[in-house]
Amino acid sequence: MRIIQWAGTPLTRGERMKVAVVGVGAVGGYFGGLLAKGGVDVTFIARGERLEALRARGLTVKSGKGDFSIRIDATDDPAEVGPVNLVLFCVKSYDTESAIRQALPMVGQETLVLSLQNGIDNEEKISSFIGTGKVLAGVAYIGASVLEPGVILHQEGGKIVFGEIDGGVSERVVSLKAFFDRCGLPAEGSPDMKKILWTKLAWNAPFNAINTLVGGPVKAIIENSHTLELARQVTEEVVTVANASGVRLAFAEVWERNLQFSQGYNVKTSMLQDLEASKPLECEALNGVIIKKAAELGLPTPYNFALYALLSGLQIVS
Repeated sequence: MRIIQWAGTPLTRGERMKVAVVGVGAVGGYFGGLLAKGGVDVTFIARGERLEALRARGLTVKSGKGDFSIRIDATDDPAEVGPVNLVLFCVKSYDTESAIRQALPMVGQETLVLSLQNGIDNEEKISSFIGTGKVLAGVAYIGASVLEPGVILHQEGGKIVFGEIDGGVSERVVSLKAFFDRCGLPAEGSPDMKKILWTKLAWNAPFNAINTLVGGPVKAIIENSHTLELARQVTEEVVTVANASGVRLAFAEVWERNLQFSQGYNVKTSMLQDLEASKPLECEALNGVIIKKAAELGLPTPYNFALYALLSGLQIVS
């Protein structure tokens, strides 16, 4: 029987992992659903009509990779769950502090919290409540949406990249990767998560923001020369701030990646989906953080500021 070292405690294939998913939107619903489908003991933390739907009908994922529906455990009280091995932390960035505070009853001595959120400072916020030793950074590469409470539409991608926020590939990252592999959840461990987080922000800052303002699918930004140039300028600002912050990014490489990813991306961004659902926007975590860090470094970021200002005004109107 294969022994896997998990956060200092040996676990065997016969010993069941306990996982909690905090934030049952498109990301939490999809990846949590894959784990539950793979036989993992998963509890979803939800509330309101989403909780009612999960309890009554379970979780349904509609995907080109195969639809599935599964009965799951769901609650609005983390104290009922108790300490788990892993928390998939998938709430919106503006809910980070309140959600981790609520999740504290599920964080035991050997619990790992894996953040799958937009932005570059969520791990720091989570660590302020539970300590840096319990937190892993992650990004979700996925195009998905919530069709209705308890029903997820998966359209593009579907992979997690995660690792230690300070770099390197630890034993627990290797162990978690093996666990995800066994459950059928596509995942990759990275030795340089700061670069991964900033690289994703270099896509999110321009494309999430512009898509929210102009509508349509992401690929429409590439097809218009004016929005394309705006996206390039915003990307360049993010790369400049990243480099000044000690995270080495090459603009040409990042921009080429952004173009390749966006050209065929016939999906609305998460921020546009939030706007259409009359929910708060993550402009603070995507553009606001760039403005703040740039100001501390004495760098101008007029394009990010313009997007942030427009989104702030749009949020008030909506």
